[in-house]
This record gives sequence, C-alpha cells and structure tokens, in this order.
Amino acid sequence: MKRFFRTLIILICAVGAVLALTYAGIDLYGYKQQSERADVICLFGAAVWGNSPSPELEARILCAVQLYREGRAPLLFLSGGPTGSNLSESDVMGAVAIKQGVPRSALIFDNAGVTTAQTLINLKRYMQGNALTSCLMVSSPFHMARIMVLASLYGLQAFTNPPVETPVWLSVPQRARAIVREELALFKDLLVFAVSPD
Repeated sequence: MKRFFRTLIILICAVGAVLALTYAGIDLYGYKQQSERADVICLFGAAVWGNSPSPELEARILCAVQLYREGRAPLLFLSGGPTGSNLSESDVMGAVAIKQGVPRSALIFDNAGVTTAQTLINLKRYMQGNALTSCLMVSSPFHMARIMVLASLYGLQAFTNPPVETPVWLSVPQRARAIVREELALFKDLLVFAVSPD
C-alpha cells in the first residue's frame, strides 16, 4: 500500500510539474515577436459582438493591418467561423481591415476555420495551392504557443506576431484562465494529431 501511495504522489507531482512548465511556457511565448517578412499574414478569429469585433478580436485585426502596412506580407488570410448572425468572424475581420485601408484584393476569407487546427490546415492548403512558403501568425499572445506548435507539426514556415497588448492579456485573471484553456487545448490538439496527423 505504501508503494502505491508513493507512486501516486510521484505521478501527481510529475503531472503538476508538466502543467506548471507548460503554463509558464505559454505565458512567456506570448511576448515573442519575430521581424521576418512572409508571403501571407494569418489572422485568427475570436468573439464577435453583434456585427462588430470584440475588443480582443479588434486588437488582433489592428495588429495584422499594421503588419500589412509595414509591408511584412502582401496578403491577409482571415480565418473564423459562424457568429450566430449573418456574418462570420472572417467577414467582420475583413470589414474592419477594409475600413483600415487594406484593399479587398489583399484579403482571403476562410469561413471554415472554426478551430486553430482547422485554420492551419486551411492555410496550408491555400499556401500550397498558390505557391506560398511562409506566413506570419497573428492572434492573442496567450494563443501563440499552441499556434506555433501546430504550425510546426503541419510543416508550415511560420513566424509569431501577436499584438503587444490585448484586453485579455492585460487582465491578470482573464489571462490566467485563457492560458489554462490553452494548456488543455494544446494537449487535446497534440493527441488528435498523434491519432490522425492528416
């Protein structure tokens, strides 16, 4: 019985250490910025309020638009699914980008990107079909570690470019909850990829 409890305690400590290290890694990765140029900017969707972006999504959009203005990439791949209204997340992102001066011809709409993994799969297909080789990833800082892990698994040459500040990132309790959700989502995505890499 003592041996069982000793093994159980070791297992609990090991799991706790993995969770703590993953949490810290996700948090620290959110600060990483890369300055490379690429073929396309991939903008990940988030909540939409009515027909307008939530503050979190707006911060993502403005970051992607700024990268476009700086000439970091000539295209914006807007990925996000249904919102409950007649507009998808990508539709809302596109409307804001156009108001910010991005031409419609520079926008690619991916209304089927309802998960992080599906967005990356759709992006990879688009890039392969258009002879594109590199991409800039734009999402909230807490989301970037999972994006980059999955991008690597899918064979994408990707660079991380989150907004420096977003409402969730600046709120300690919201940030903590978001990182915990990302931990769980990362483990789930890794399991799904291991079972079905395609």
